[in-house]
Amino acid sequence: MTRQGEETRTRLIRAATALFQSQGYHATGVAAILSSAGVPKGSLYHHFPGGKEALTVAAVDWLAEEMAGRFARATSGGIPASKQVLRLFTDTAAWLEAHDYSQGALLSLLAQEVEPSETALRSRVSQAYRDASDQLAEALEAGGADAPRDLAVTVLAALDGCVARARAQRSSAALHDTGRVLAAAAGGPASS
Repeated sequence: MTRQGEETRTRLIRAATALFQSQGYHATGVAAILSSAGVPKGSLYHHFPGGKEALTVAAVDWLAEEMAGRFARATSGGIPASKQVLRLFTDTAAWLEAHDYSQGALLSLLAQEVEPSETALRSRVSQAYRDASDQLAEALEAGGADAPRDLAVTVLAALDGCVARARAQRSSAALHDTGRVLAAAAGGPASS
């Protein structure tokens, strides 16, 4: 793929991700994605022959790579589990605040909206959740957490719920409070 082609593909993925996070999957049409990405219609089908569903699978892939990178850095950096948990919540709060609470958690939004007939997308979202749980569990275990798998699943579920609550209340207080509680459960101080 040419550099220009890769840039177009990346613009489409990022535009779709931002729109899905702010408007939802079904409320976001192809025309809005194309407009936001600043590309002609043919570009979508050139890079994603399966259309919107294929583009959304690519958006999930992009997010999964971002999460995997974050968790791998925590694993290799020996970051204490409590600090990893707290950072997930404080970083998410900062992200929501920077976007004026207009963005939601992509996997959670897709999991709620994807139709059973959209099998490739449903499967990819499910796999992304499993991968994130496994990767976070590995990072938490490297950080000294007891029961890292259970903690990882709890942290990611709480994070999804806190994002929804923060958007509804236009406040990141629940993210900060939950982050402190789960950081303490991870075996560390409830602050830092």
